[in-house]
Amino acid sequence: MAAGSRVTLRYRRTGTSTWRDAHPLLRIHPEWAEPSAPVTPVDSFAGSVFDLSPASGYELELTLTEPGRATQSLTTSFTTRALPGAAPAVTVRAAPSDNLQAKLSALLPGDVLELDDGTYNVSGLSLARSGTAARPIYIRGRSRTGVVLRNSARVLQVADASHVVIENLTLEGSGVDTGNATSMGLSFWSGAVQENVVVRDLDIRAVDMGVIAAGDTRSLLVYNCALRGNNTWTATNLHSNLTWDDDGIRLPGQGNAVFENTLHGFGDAMAVVDGVQSTGVYFYRNRVTMTGDDAFEADYGTRNIGFYDNYITNSATFLSLDPLWGGPLYCFRNVVINTFRGPFKFNNVNTGFLVYNNTIVRTEGRTGYGWVQNDNGALRGWSYRNNLLIYRGNGGLLAVSCDGNDPIDFTNNAWFPAGSASWLNTGGSFGTIAQARAGLPATTPLFGSSTARHEGDVVTVSDPFVSAITLGPDHLTEIVTSTLPTLRSGVSPKNAGTPIANVTDGYSGSAPDIGAMIEGRTAPRYGALR
Repeated sequence: MAAGSRVTLRYRRTGTSTWRDAHPLLRIHPEWAEPSAPVTPVDSFAGSVFDLSPASGYELELTLTEPGRATQSLTTSFTTRALPGAAPAVTVRAAPSDNLQAKLSALLPGDVLELDDGTYNVSGLSLARSGTAARPIYIRGRSRTGVVLRNSARVLQVADASHVVIENLTLEGSGVDTGNATSMGLSFWSGAVQENVVVRDLDIRAVDMGVIAAGDTRSLLVYNCALRGNNTWTATNLHSNLTWDDDGIRLPGQGNAVFENTLHGFGDAMAVVDGVQSTGVYFYRNRVTMTGDDAFEADYGTRNIGFYDNYITNSATFLSLDPLWGGPLYCFRNVVINTFRGPFKFNNVNTGFLVYNNTIVRTEGRTGYGWVQNDNGALRGWSYRNNLLIYRGNGGLLAVSCDGNDPIDFTNNAWFPAGSASWLNTGGSFGTIAQARAGLPATTPLFGSSTARHEGDVVTVSDPFVSAITLGPDHLTEIVTSTLPTLRSGVSPKNAGTPIANVTDGYSGSAPDIGAMIEGRTAPRYGALR
């Protein structure tokens, strides 16, 4: 397909007449990607549509514009997946005195196993029975806090099992942080491909790792769970690698979703994994109150990865790409408070990542910069727009030392303070954002129209919010509040963003607000309900 080709996208709910624009598709450039992907990306277009309703029909129209050829359009229809309904009548019961493994091993499609209240001390507990799409197996506790499955190693493994719902109980680990990630709540066996497994309404506590997959999985859902790990916000943990293997929810594969969970005390709160093609995996509306490494380790993601509408306090890094294989990866409308290694680490050859409308507030950390990106590989075909970064430390503001940075959209962002901005290998170093905008060489836009990095950028004050966000003197002060960073009237990021389809939809005013809280849009629910 010719250079300069574009695919735009619009959608409407079945039975309605109004079309809405979605984000344009990304042209995947395999030649820009790091070459060791488990499935090599191909020259193609890809993208996602967000904020749809479950169990609903939609029409989708794609329009290809290719230089020198007539415009082509394709219309298709689809129905979004329904969340599983409530469990039907109980068919099997278990008590703490029973052989729980025997009960699991005897389950048949359509069975509903309900566990009586009590503590089940288990060892090697494994599920290897499948339901069907029409008759899933339910495994549930009589009460969420009253049913406790306990083991100091792995509490429960889902082996060769699909079409299963696990709900309404507690998994309890060792309660001891050994630094070796030995205590695990629920794992998926990598020797099988599990499909349509739902994990919901669980408490998972006193573990090193929460819900963990290491192999290919399909159409998994994890939602409304509260996960508490064994790590603490201390210099001993944070200034070492002790937390790095302690993943909260790791869900590689295809068609998976992780939403409305609350996590505390892990290393990487959410992640995919190396060696598995991860496409169509989405993490949204989660609440992370503390994690010792990355809020989202998107390392080894492939295509159509989403991390949006999450609220994170106390993490080393917001988003890690090491690497992303082709993209697109969408990272938008997240609130990120108190990172200590800087908000982003794009530490490899990377392409296809789209970072929009995030609010980042941080104090003095371990980098000496608000955001420093070392030269660990070229970054090409990426977008950074409508983001608010407030740095209350003592170092420089922005230093992007890597090569590439073309094509790129890097516009309409807000910064504090009015500090230095360096693009060392792609344009030079400057004393201020304004000087960088004037002095950088032109670039090729990715989706927008600007050829100037920092066009539309503004400098703001240290606290432009309706309700103040208070940080400690350095990152070791753990933030325990959840303040919505809504912009107050009259500050420079207010109505200073650029419209981005499917990201800023519904904004009010002359332009969308910069940052995660966009006037005209309702703030999302963050985390699990109890």
